[in-house]
Amino acid sequence: TPSGGSEPPKNPPGPTRWGICGAGAISHDFVVALKTLPRSEHEVVAVAARDLGRAQEFARRFGVPRAYGSYSELARDPGVDVVYVGVVNPAHLPTGRLFLAAGRAVLMEKPMAVGAREVSELVATARERGVFLMEGFWTRFFPAWQRLRALAAEGALGTPLFFRGSLGFNLGGVERLREPALAGGALLDLGGYGIQMALALLGGTPRSLRAHGVLHPTGTDWGHWEGRGISCSPLGGTAGTGRGAGGHWG
Repeated sequence: TPSGGSEPPKNPPGPTRWGICGAGAISHDFVVALKTLPRSEHEVVAVAARDLGRAQEFARRFGVPRAYGSYSELARDPGVDVVYVGVVNPAHLPTGRLFLAAGRAVLMEKPMAVGAREVSELVATARERGVFLMEGFWTRFFPAWQRLRALAAEGALGTPLFFRGSLGFNLGGVERLREPALAGGALLDLGGYGIQMALALLGGTPRSLRAHGVLHPTGTDWGHWEGRGISCSPLGGTAGTGRGAGGHWG
């Protein structure tokens, strides 16, 4: 079993060596996508889960050479350059701190953490250790989205005044979205897509924010009900003095 200190890897020539924290569905999808890239550029070398059996099954499925039954073992693996964290939302802060403190770069599945205080703590740890930390919003890299941002930056669209987005899925049976203890709710699961797009297009910091929707009986935000399923409340904003459905810029 590899062991080592908390110093960052030396980044030898060759592919970026990935460790995977969590052996659930989202980590599965991430590795499927990562394996479409040249192995000369990216390689998955280790996976960790709280259940060693799940980590071993994940490793067998994807040909990952090392499997661990604890996250701390992955943090001590000197052969890992960057860790993808794909665990439940409340575990983002402790696992993020663990890997950052060990000098490992971290790609954190969205949301970065549960609330601004936790995000600030992760950012502070990354800066203190001098390591890379990123929130994994894959939509930022969609060619269509990058083209839209480029057009807006060039002024080809004029001055963006209003943004409205809608994203919904039928996820009523998913426990992690219903339970407060799992930091469930529509905002943390889907709302970030609209928020980060509005910030990117409209720029600056919103002067005020508001939200509307309905609550699940458990107390989590259930989004805006439109027929069946979960739908995020529309998000909007203005660059001047107007108002949108979710934010006020200017």
